[in-house]
Amino acid sequence: MYKVAKSDGAKPSDVAVNLGNQVESPFLKAVRERVVIYDGAMGSLIQEMNPSLEDFWGQENCSEILNLSRPEMIRDIYTQYLRVGADVIETNTFGGTSIVLGEFGFQHRVVEINQAAVRLAREVAAQFSTPERPRFVAGSVGPTTKLPSLGHIGFDDMLASYLEQMTALIKTGVDVLLIETSQDILQTKIAITAAFDAMKAAGRRVPLQVQVTLQNAEDGTMLLGTDINAATAILDVYDVDIIGLNCATGPREMNDAVRYLCHNSTKAISVLPNAGLPQNESGRTVYKLTPQELAEYHKRFIEEYGVQLVGGCCGTTPKHIDAVVKACASLQPAVRNVKPRSETASAYTSVPLELDGQPVVVAEEMNTTTRVEHFKNLVRGAKYDEILALSKKLVAEGSHMLDLCCAIVGEDEKGYMSSILEKVATRVPAPILVDSTEADVVEVALKRIPGKAIINSINLEDGEQRTSKVLPMAKRYGAAVIALTIDEEGMALTADKKVAIAQRIHKLATEKYGIRPVDLIFDPLTLPISTGQEEYRSAGIETLEAIRRIKQELPECRTILGVSNISFGLSVYSRRVLNSVFLREAVDRGLDCAIVNYSKIYPLYKIPEAEVEIARKLIFQDTSNGDPLQAYMAFFSGVTKKAEAQGEDLSGLPVEDKLKHCIINGEKTIGNGNKKQSLEAVLEDALATYEPLDLINTVLLDGMKTVGELFGARKMQLPSVLDSAGVMKQAVAYLEPKMERVEGSRKGTIVLATVKGDVHDIGKNLVDIILSNNGYQVVNLGIKQPADTIIAAAQKHSAQAIGLSGLLVKSTLEMKYVIQDLQRLSLQYPVICGGAALTRKYVEDDLRREYSNSVFYADDAFAGLHIMDDLTSENGAREARLKEGRIIKQFARAAAAGAYDSQISTQRSAVVTSAPDIPRLPFVGRVVRTDFDFHEIFSYINDTALFKNQWQLKTASATDYARLVEEKYKPIKFELQKEVAASGLLEPKVAYGFYPCHSRGNDVIVYDSFENLREIQRFTFPRQREGRKLCISDFFEPVGSPRIDVIGFSVVTVGNRASEETKRLFESGDYTKYLYLHGLSVETAEALAEYMHREIRKELGIAGDDASRITDLFHQKYRGSRYSFGYPACPNLEDQTKLFAILHPEEIGVTLTDTFQIEPEQSTSAIIVHHPAAKYFVV
Repeated sequence: MYKVAKSDGAKPSDVAVNLGNQVESPFLKAVRERVVIYDGAMGSLIQEMNPSLEDFWGQENCSEILNLSRPEMIRDIYTQYLRVGADVIETNTFGGTSIVLGEFGFQHRVVEINQAAVRLAREVAAQFSTPERPRFVAGSVGPTTKLPSLGHIGFDDMLASYLEQMTALIKTGVDVLLIETSQDILQTKIAITAAFDAMKAAGRRVPLQVQVTLQNAEDGTMLLGTDINAATAILDVYDVDIIGLNCATGPREMNDAVRYLCHNSTKAISVLPNAGLPQNESGRTVYKLTPQELAEYHKRFIEEYGVQLVGGCCGTTPKHIDAVVKACASLQPAVRNVKPRSETASAYTSVPLELDGQPVVVAEEMNTTTRVEHFKNLVRGAKYDEILALSKKLVAEGSHMLDLCCAIVGEDEKGYMSSILEKVATRVPAPILVDSTEADVVEVALKRIPGKAIINSINLEDGEQRTSKVLPMAKRYGAAVIALTIDEEGMALTADKKVAIAQRIHKLATEKYGIRPVDLIFDPLTLPISTGQEEYRSAGIETLEAIRRIKQELPECRTILGVSNISFGLSVYSRRVLNSVFLREAVDRGLDCAIVNYSKIYPLYKIPEAEVEIARKLIFQDTSNGDPLQAYMAFFSGVTKKAEAQGEDLSGLPVEDKLKHCIINGEKTIGNGNKKQSLEAVLEDALATYEPLDLINTVLLDGMKTVGELFGARKMQLPSVLDSAGVMKQAVAYLEPKMERVEGSRKGTIVLATVKGDVHDIGKNLVDIILSNNGYQVVNLGIKQPADTIIAAAQKHSAQAIGLSGLLVKSTLEMKYVIQDLQRLSLQYPVICGGAALTRKYVEDDLRREYSNSVFYADDAFAGLHIMDDLTSENGAREARLKEGRIIKQFARAAAAGAYDSQISTQRSAVVTSAPDIPRLPFVGRVVRTDFDFHEIFSYINDTALFKNQWQLKTASATDYARLVEEKYKPIKFELQKEVAASGLLEPKVAYGFYPCHSRGNDVIVYDSFENLREIQRFTFPRQREGRKLCISDFFEPVGSPRIDVIGFSVVTVGNRASEETKRLFESGDYTKYLYLHGLSVETAEALAEYMHREIRKELGIAGDDASRITDLFHQKYRGSRYSFGYPACPNLEDQTKLFAILHPEEIGVTLTDTFQIEPEQSTSAIIVHHPAAKYFVV
């Protein structure tokens, strides 16, 4: 029911999620075995009983005092919930701290009130408990009335208040401690710290459940702005047993957060929503979610997401809980497989400590110990506003985290640290590295930081003296730790010594102090290779090798490096070059984080190749041309620049034709020489005759209409459309400030999104460009958007339609989820769907059946425009629906004639016989390869796929196609290939391996070795219902065969830099280059897969059957086949997790999204089958 994945080699104590490893209790036993159901609201029922002021002892609304003054009232509420079947009742102690009770004058009665509350609850729970069905008491602990992140109260004062209450609750006998309705994440951390202190004080370990409240229903954040990603990262590091959500909103508003928690937290998950959003009626707060509605949401959360504890909060009554019990008590939660995540967080959002081939950048400028005096002067001068401005500037320049060091010899480091964090910690969206050698300074900082901090750093210079102080702090305050490769002998100089120290620290931190491996970050340190000292000449090589080995030998841990140490003492420009090249080399070997001034790092494609090469020679101590250091210093003597421009003279055209010419031809200037005009100058000329809005709606849109007609007639190619769209966008941006905002200036609004789990956005972005430049307001939500976000945006912007995009097969299901949610919520937005994975039949038949409104299929961007024009024009919506209805009837008739047997057989296909031979494996296991020749890879690019599918070359005839390919597209391809090869934008890497296997029915069983035949993974594939009745398992020897078969796996990638660059190109408006680069990077990944498949066939000794021409290989003219998940023969994307467990492609920067799709986008995985009969087929 509830399962958390452990990575290879992890000990049970490493995995803080296993409830049995935390604390054994009947409560947690129940959580493991079944759905546990909490009670509902306490306050609502108290109000219904209308207690008098006398009942409150003169302090109105002090509900906790009723435990003493009216125990029978509280007892009755408990009875109502237990009678309908609740498993857990919460003590009436939500405001039971001295902070809250002190506002009523009862601060001296904290222990008395909390003890009375527990005894009451225990008494009633005992009456309903049976050996088969025990009832439990949760000690309720609320958020108090103070927000420590805003300075309302100090860490220690809040801790003391919580400690008093929690100790009383634990000593008196609660079954679980429930920290709930947390609004400030720092308050939540204080409460968790107090909880463990209270358990120690009480001498009793009890389960700990922590629930945050997402106040903002619109964007799903806590009161002070913490999103669910950050809350999960911050809380998951603690040894809490259950994490969840309660209060503020109803279950509908919680959906996305619940889904995220279940996919990303290693803890059990609880959900206790309000009975909908609160509404004010005649001065009264009312909740309108019905019991049946609450039960249905909980059923969905349990069965789809794996939630294990449910119940209610404000507005929920015994009737609500009764409905939940009847609907959910017998359900089995969905199985969750969650690994601990290596991430940090600010007060607002999380930062993964791995960015797919790019380093997490840690700004180094906020450090008083560097040679630069600026920050030290700011600290000494208490110029906190300037320090805040600096921190914001660093984030804006690209830093993901801030390293903060306030040490100045003989001065108050602790005071400086506290004062700066008071200003910065809640005002900057970047996590903080606490950089100090003093344990008391570290502790002060950790008490100030709301997010998940990183301690910088520990080492073994004094043995375990410093670690014995700092590691318990990391555990107590929920921080990650940087560990330096220094021991009692000093800084390690060789890779062997660096790795040995890392192994020693890893063992100490995880086994003695309970630090999770994912929260350890190793700094293998580098010394300057620029001093000429002999012992430091190999510093770069040794550090790079240490990074590679740490990533290989401690795969759950992360690495970090102060990059600029490598170049200390060199001239400014040569330092930047060396730092930039060294950083790239380190990242290639697995470096996760870099402490660096990122504004002084150059992308390699901006550095001349000769400079890159001589830097590499220095790093790797290439002495072929003499002393590499002397050669390096002598090399840097000058810089060159060049620029050219030219244009065309069409100055005699009327102004309208000039503008249309610019748009149709995608040109931002017209004319040449002294007659050359910018687009803006032509627009100014036109404004002498036209109003801005008239100019857009007549001249400019007429030009775009011509573009659409040319494209539809196959007389204009997609890159030209993008050029035109870019000109139109620039023209509109220039005119908009000059227009009066009048009603009707927009034709309509559409919300566009790539659906959840899909990272492909080229099609959606093209639709954005086309629609935006044809008078529509486009709300482009981006990639990986869940249903709730899409629907909320449509409501917020009063959209006329929703546009859903997706490239992958799995995306079609996500589109269905959006449509099902629209139907469930009785919303009536027309939905337009597009993307490579879709067919018209699926959209206008399958999806349409899910929805009472219109669902349209758009096979290109202009189809989307035509649908929007139909929907927004007079009588257009009716005509659009008539078209839609005719299509649906056609599909219904076809479906009636094509019904098939739904029974799935596991019987082997009769047309597949055993393979004539089984290849001998070159090795068993996995390897990583990064040594590739771009020329070889590029030779495997499928030009048809590149030109037609990616670059969307359309022509009226084969002759025109061939001419355009030779004259235009091949030259573009060759130039772009040279550019990406030289710049490092593409970084080909492969993880692949071979294993013994057998089949059983529709399963393929993968073994660890020929000797043991121990099953390590099992893949289940679908079988054709008709015809040959093929299944992939048919191509392998069955269990019981005297022969042991073999199988191969591969994951290939060209890295993440191409995705980042295409994003930059799109955002900067360079749409043409965006299209070309995106297409080439995708097809290069496919080419790499094809190339590696041939290499694998060579290693297996079966390449003799290969066709001689590469183009024939695209049509499977070779022995065997390569199958990828998400395609018809193996459609189950979830099985990517099994392949990843075998190959560990994280080492090459490839990961899975929470919907099992590969990132970076330019990556692909495959199962390699050697059987001669194995070819593509459709199930």
